Amino acid sequence: MDTIPYGLLTLQKQPVPLKDISVSVHVKGILADVTATLLYKNELQDPLEAVFVFPMDDEAAVYNFEALIDGKTITAEIKEKDIARQVYDDAISSGQQAFLLEEDVMSDVFSCTVGNLPPEKEAAVSISYVIQLSLEADQALRFVLPAVLNPRYTPADCPSKSVIGNIPRDNADDLTYMLHLSLKVEGAQEIQSIKSNCELTDIVYNANMKTSAQISLKEGHKFDRDVEILIYYRDPCLPYALVEKGKPEAAEGTIMSEPMVMLNMYPEMGSGEENTHQDFIFVVDRSGSMQSNVSRASQQSRIATAKDTLVLLLKSLRVGCLFNIYGFGNSFTSFFKSSVEYNQESMDSALEKLKNFEADLGGTEILKPLKDIFSKSVKTGYHRQVFLLTDGEVNNTANVIEEVKNHATTHRFFTLGIGEGASTSLIKGMAKASHGKYEFITGKDRMQKKVLKCLKLAYQPSATNISLEWKVPSAVEPLVVPRVPEVVFHQQRTVIYAQLKELENSDTEETQAVLKYSCGEKKYQCVLDFTLTAEDSDSQSIHYMAAKAIIKDGEGTSEGVVPKDDIDRITKISIESNVISPYTAYTAVHKDSKEPVRGPMVQQIIPLYNSTLFCGSPGENLREYNLDCSSRLYLREYNLDCSTRQYLREYNLDLKKVEETKQIPVRGKSSSKKKKGGCFPIKLPKLGSFRVSKKAESKKVKEDHQDDTKELEDEGLTETKILKEEAIIETKILKEEAIIESKIQKEECQIEPKADKEKSQKGSKKGKEKSQTDSKKVKEKCLIAEPTNKEDQVMTLIGLQKADGSWIVDEVLAEIFNSTTQEILTSLPCEEAEPAVWSTLLSLIWLHTYGAKIKSDWELLASKAVSWLNTNAAGVDFGELIIVGNNFLKTEVKQSTLGL
Repeated sequence: MDTIPYGLLTLQKQPVPLKDISVSVHVKGILADVTATLLYKNELQDPLEAVFVFPMDDEAAVYNFEALIDGKTITAEIKEKDIARQVYDDAISSGQQAFLLEEDVMSDVFSCTVGNLPPEKEAAVSISYVIQLSLEADQALRFVLPAVLNPRYTPADCPSKSVIGNIPRDNADDLTYMLHLSLKVEGAQEIQSIKSNCELTDIVYNANMKTSAQISLKEGHKFDRDVEILIYYRDPCLPYALVEKGKPEAAEGTIMSEPMVMLNMYPEMGSGEENTHQDFIFVVDRSGSMQSNVSRASQQSRIATAKDTLVLLLKSLRVGCLFNIYGFGNSFTSFFKSSVEYNQESMDSALEKLKNFEADLGGTEILKPLKDIFSKSVKTGYHRQVFLLTDGEVNNTANVIEEVKNHATTHRFFTLGIGEGASTSLIKGMAKASHGKYEFITGKDRMQKKVLKCLKLAYQPSATNISLEWKVPSAVEPLVVPRVPEVVFHQQRTVIYAQLKELENSDTEETQAVLKYSCGEKKYQCVLDFTLTAEDSDSQSIHYMAAKAIIKDGEGTSEGVVPKDDIDRITKISIESNVISPYTAYTAVHKDSKEPVRGPMVQQIIPLYNSTLFCGSPGENLREYNLDCSSRLYLREYNLDCSTRQYLREYNLDLKKVEETKQIPVRGKSSSKKKKGGCFPIKLPKLGSFRVSKKAESKKVKEDHQDDTKELEDEGLTETKILKEEAIIETKILKEEAIIESKIQKEECQIEPKADKEKSQKGSKKGKEKSQTDSKKVKEKCLIAEPTNKEDQVMTLIGLQKADGSWIVDEVLAEIFNSTTQEILTSLPCEEAEPAVWSTLLSLIWLHTYGAKIKSDWELLASKAVSWLNTNAAGVDFGELIIVGNNFLKTEVKQSTLGL
């Protein structure tokens, strides 16, 4: 019997060459400078080409690529992409070791290739980049090292050129490479704490003022999830400017030669500026991938998170606005034919329909619902705000962003990426193209804050007439790159980069930058004072980020629409700054090796953590992702469960037939009795994929084709036998499960009558039992889960609020107050106040006492309740009511706290 090789294997059952990942992160202010080192070892008997495909933030500026081999460091050169590939191929053909780093067609995916690595040899590659840290709703600076790269759905009319579909996937326990990460934080502000979703060592402060600290991941961390690190400064929203020196060796007149300033500003628009004449469209991803959990540590699925988010959004809307809800997958549905007015009836209707929201619509065809939304006119006097909730797993990102950009004057997008692996390119691109905002939701803990932060911004009027004025020495010429911001939000960070030409010839005196903008009839300005003294450092982080901003600004959106002049300009900036772009790549060649590497080169693609594939319904996942795993041979090779193979058997698929047609039938879903069907294209794996030198290429391709044909024929001969064996096994499993289920049901039937009998003997508790039943019915109607702690009770209370902002007395409300409906009604101190006024006031007092820690979750609901009270309780003495309410709830809330 053949022995089974141990360790992580590729599709060809060969040991994975990636052995270790080491990451160093240096955070200064809002920028993080990151260097990741990947260690490879060839344990085969032939030369190796290892390909590692990995995710990276869409806005990360990759500025350096190095290789260490035989004790020598080789710094890669950045070239036009076609030239870089040619250099790499020529080196491989001549037997030299070579390295290639390039950006995928999706700008948040990169591939690193190590070629002609000799047997038993090691090589390390280092990738350096800079990233701007996002500011979270809880005021934390968020750094993410992405590990999860989810497969992305490709619509039939958008042929994918992405490398993602070819990546093997493995479970976390099978990953053999570890991650080592160290973090250094320094700046002018005190560091209050550092948190992570992964285990960290104890924080070590380097100064008495706690302005510098170091921390690391604990040893033994497998790179099976996104590493999220949250940094809490004492005053994270402190405006500041940072000046960076130019690069002395840079050619004159290039972006790297002049000093650069980064302005970090927080515009104000005045409190109370709200426009309630809004048309809210909530667009929710219902594709198969939304069945997966938000993160590995979370027990909640993405679709469940999206439903919770929708409930919160619906409850936070204001009477008078319009709304509609879309769900999309291969097809799309909407709750209403067009936007409807927000009131109690429409909200109840939406909550009822939301109960049936599941991840059951197949693929991620996001363009279809967007085009339907764009086709419907906006009501006069209203502004349309589109909220998109998705895991962002699509391959036609450029087309989607282009469509959004074409309608940016009438539609503003607030995009929420749910779960690890959500495409930063899609989520950020759509928001920026429409002058909106984006957030990423990777856990339930901060979901509410992020969602309501976007809703608050949506109510704000749009700022217009944005300009930037300078007060600088006469010799200095500030030049904003790439342009002045086109949108600013109230108290939201705005970052601006500007070259400071002729700074060396002027005095470093006090300087001022003034950001001016209008909001309706009012004019505002944000003033930032700073000095022109550059930091004494060799860092070029600000220059790299400015170059990346120019590159992103000139990329365009849809494929093939970028003019050649723009491509040439981006390529020029990329090469001048050494920051990679879609049109450039890094390449390095080891020219000092004594002997050329001989023999055919084996290609291996490094597997990634299998985060979502087959986490949900196997049929839905296979339909959603047009991936190599479509063949039964692949499924059996990786011992995937029977239910996954069942999908293929359901259509009586034969591997040879699938190879010929390149189609898998799709079972359509419909409310009618008629069955719908269709096909989706697949890309079958090449069994035995080799990359060889040019001299041996023709001969090797013929041999590979013959081998593949034979394997396919063998597959067809054994298919019937295997299917019969699998069918027998699955039948036995189903019978055993049915027997177990039957036993459980019988036991439950025996227990329940006994319990009911005991309850019926206690007549004094009948009223309470009825109250509990009524309470349960109310909770089901409002999509409320059984509360287990105060935070859950807050969400329950939110679910009870009416569309107009009031609360009425019912059993669930009484349960939260640890009282009864009768006690609430009899405690009303004055006849002038209606019961709804009293219950609404009590709800506000309770929220301010027991929900204070998560106030951001209910701020909008509370303000809606206050408005309702001021309108419907004219002449009522709130002071007296609040005193009685505090006594009833045993609280101590002041009238000023409630805003009454």
